[in-house]
Amino acid sequence: MKSSVTRLFFVLVLTFALINSSLTSAGDNYNSIKPHFKEAEKLLKKRNALFSLDLDLQIGASFSKTTFEMNSQNDTLENSKSKAGPLFGATLSLNLLGFGFTSGFQYNSKGFETSTGEKANLNYFNIPLLLYFDFDIGEKIRVDGNLGPYFGLLLNTDDVKQYAVKNFDFGLTGNLQLAYMFNKFMGVLFGGKYEYGGLNNLGRNEQIKKITTSTFNIYTGLKFEL
Repeated sequence: MKSSVTRLFFVLVLTFALINSSLTSAGDNYNSIKPHFKEAEKLLKKRNALFSLDLDLQIGASFSKTTFEMNSQNDTLENSKSKAGPLFGATLSLNLLGFGFTSGFQYNSKGFETSTGEKANLNYFNIPLLLYFDFDIGEKIRVDGNLGPYFGLLLNTDDVKQYAVKNFDFGLTGNLQLAYMFNKFMGVLFGGKYEYGGLNNLGRNEQIKKITTSTFNIYTGLKFEL
């Protein structure tokens, strides 16, 4: 009986010694490669400070106001009301030393409703070509923005001849957004965007001299740093 207890005690001591040796060896190995991990993190941070590629997925709402300028003072047109609609899109931003370029696509629902009850929906597919900037606030908050022109293609509209518009829209847009980064590669964003459309004059009616649009967008979404 004593011999069995002695052998069991010896086995336990030997097992404990082996486990302790393994843990010590693993700790030594981790300590030996830990500087390499830190160096890799520094290189990644340095690369991101010089160059990065961001993908933003956006969904939100747009509030559009359409303005009509008549050819003659004798021509009258009731002022239009603002129109609310959905917004969604995706943009890709190339960042070099805090500045860069942004493009992508955006679906934007514009339009108007006159005080006499006439309505027109103007749904556009916009392609922005924008200058980009960004900076960090602490380790988690990213601030970025864009400014520049956009090109819009009219997808569909209501058949209201008096307010007919062109199939192509050229305008200016600017936006500012905040992104809270969960880690180095993904975060959630909140932003606002303003668009002034109709620089090419959307009107194509003899009575109407000029049609322009003014749209404010609010949105949320996801940011991916590639």
